[in-house]
Amino acid sequence: MALAAALTAAASPVRADRLIPPTPIAPTQVAANFTIYVGGLLFVEGKFDARIQRDDYRLSTQMKTAGLAASFYPADYTLTSEGLFTAEHVEPRRFFSDTRTKDDARILTMTYAKNRVPHLSATPPYDPNDLKDVKPALQLNTQDPVSAFLVPVSGTTSPCERTIPVFDGRRRFNLKLAYLDTKKMSVPDAARPEGSATVVEAVVCSVRYEAIAPIEKKRRFTKMLRQNNDMKVWLAPFDEGRVYIPVRFELGTPLGSAVLLLQNLSERQVADLDPDKELSLAARN
Repeated sequence: MALAAALTAAASPVRADRLIPPTPIAPTQVAANFTIYVGGLLFVEGKFDARIQRDDYRLSTQMKTAGLAASFYPADYTLTSEGLFTAEHVEPRRFFSDTRTKDDARILTMTYAKNRVPHLSATPPYDPNDLKDVKPALQLNTQDPVSAFLVPVSGTTSPCERTIPVFDGRRRFNLKLAYLDTKKMSVPDAARPEGSATVVEAVVCSVRYEAIAPIEKKRRFTKMLRQNNDMKVWLAPFDEGRVYIPVRFELGTPLGSAVLLLQNLSERQVADLDPDKELSLAARN
């Protein structure tokens, strides 16, 4: 009888006034400008935009060298990442990078299939030897270097005390985060009068860079990251505490401390995402 009742209910017409569509959730947008100073001198200027809707995200970053650095090393970077995030980790679906420097230029795209191994396309292409040590098994379940900035949490989970596996198209490495402190900090707010700021409670994490492949013993920058014991990131909660995003980063370098700082921070709910930028539902399949 239960089966008959279920079949009868399924066959019965449903009144239109009982069809209540789910209330759409407006996307949350977090946007900011940022600067990177090295040894007290301006080195990089950029802007960051994160859009989160339910479990979809789209991140974009544009940055270029500035100040004295721009005169001897002009460089311009455009990076985007889009995908899904669960309660505890990010699942990128597409990463795009357009890098232009004084001596080089390259466009890189990584798309992630169901098996979670990225398919890489680069123009101009990399030398086959560049990836000989980064086997597909090492690329499995990794994040791109932009999505690594989005740290989802659930419940009372700390955004620290985790390892983030990253593959940037050539290098496979881990970022190991550990809790240090919780501090309040002021970030200039674009929505407030000039000179005022938003106070955020940030979780301070130490960061350890762990090279997986290739082990570039002769590359100075990679060697510096491997041996650096003084990397810290300040993570602040957004989207009602569902995700944490860096608001400050510090790194010791031979030229002095490198410090990333945000300005003109804003968080707001916006209209539905631009269809050209919204993730396809097929990305879920």
